[in-house]
Amino acid sequence: MKKKKQSLFNQMMENENFKKKFDEEKQIFEIEYQLAQIMEQYGITQKELAEKLGVDKSVVSKDFSGALRKAGMKKLKSIADALDCEFIPLFIPKAKKRQFEDEISTLLDAGA
Repeated sequence: MKKKKQSLFNQMMENENFKKKFDEEKQIFEIEYQLAQIMEQYGITQKELAEKLGVDKSVVSKDFSGALRKAGMKKLKSIADALDCEFIPLFIPKAKKRQFEDEISTLLDAGA
């Protein structure tokens, strides 16, 4: 039987440096994606979010273009408040991460 070839991505994920960088970027993407989904769900534009935050639209635009990477807890909390959401930072045991993600996904889907 032929050995199934591993994808380039899976090969790269075996490299610890690549995997670490990928995981960091994935977290930022997930935050940006969640915010975009919430804004779309509530019909809020970047301009409206900026008004709620009391900042220029360019600030929100920069945030959604990668500046959230450097955002602190205070800024993330402010954005959550402006979107009538809770920002809940959590530490999840790595062994339970997949289970937690599945449960959160189910909860978020139920609320949509």
